[in-house]
Amino acid sequence: MKRTLKIVGISFICIIFMVSIFSIRGMAQGFWNRNTDVIQNPVLTDDLDIDENEDIDEVDEIIEEEIVEIDDNEEEIIIDNDSKKEEKKVIIPDGSKKVFLTFDDGPTKLTPKILDILKENDVQATFFTIGRLLVANQDIAIRAYEEGNMILPHSYSHNYAIYSTFETFYDDFYAAERAIEDVMGYESPPIFRFPGGSSNHSSFDFGGPQFMPLLTEDIKEKDYYYIDWNVSSGDAGPDYNDGDKMLHNIINTSKGKDFIVILFHDVDKNREMARILPEVIEYYRDNGYMFRTFKDITEEELDQMVTLKLSNKPIIR
Repeated sequence: MKRTLKIVGISFICIIFMVSIFSIRGMAQGFWNRNTDVIQNPVLTDDLDIDENEDIDEVDEIIEEEIVEIDDNEEEIIIDNDSKKEEKKVIIPDGSKKVFLTFDDGPTKLTPKILDILKENDVQATFFTIGRLLVANQDIAIRAYEEGNMILPHSYSHNYAIYSTFETFYDDFYAAERAIEDVMGYESPPIFRFPGGSSNHSSFDFGGPQFMPLLTEDIKEKDYYYIDWNVSSGDAGPDYNDGDKMLHNIINTSKGKDFIVILFHDVDKNREMARILPEVIEYYRDNGYMFRTFKDITEEELDQMVTLKLSNKPIIR
């Protein structure tokens, strides 16, 4: 009886064990099938993730393309700028056209500004100075000369009463020459400019209408060159405060001239003249003029000035 019960118990345990195995196998099979379906048929969220990743790649590619395009455009802009710069022809003067920039009545408080502009533009000029101002502003005059500009006489006092007699004129004139020698350390060459120019009418009130014709002949006999001009900025007249009008004056009266002596006035009020000076320089440079001074003027150039009546012009009245 006991043996029978033992056999029945063992059989029951085996049956339970086998059932458990099949149950576990079935559960495992179901779990595997579900996982397989998930892998084979991804859900919508995963689709979005994958699409988003693909979009990000596309955006990255677009951004990279845009960056390349921007860089290319920048290069093109730079090339265009270079092209524009190349379009503006640099004219190298051949010596056939010359311009002498001349400034009367200094040195003054305005002179350093003029010198700065000349230096910035690598251009030199000639300053016809008043002797008493030269003595009062020696450092400015010395700087001008050291920077390649020329200092020449324009009387000592700039008082038109000097045109009363030959004696009053020469007393003043020789004082101006001595001032240059004392301040600048060199003997003034025989080149100068009359106050008011050689054909001035200011002398009428002192020596009369025939004073300048007689004085100019006398000074030529002393082997001097007096210098006039053929282009004026108009800065000694009502246009002194109108830069555009002065620039127009200069350009208009320069047309058709290959040899120019231009007149400016180096006086405190002429701030507008100083303002347009870079444009004046640019105009002459763009039109092929060579900038010259009386510091290294040649005999040929002086002869040409005489021929053009820019120097030693006969005064007939």
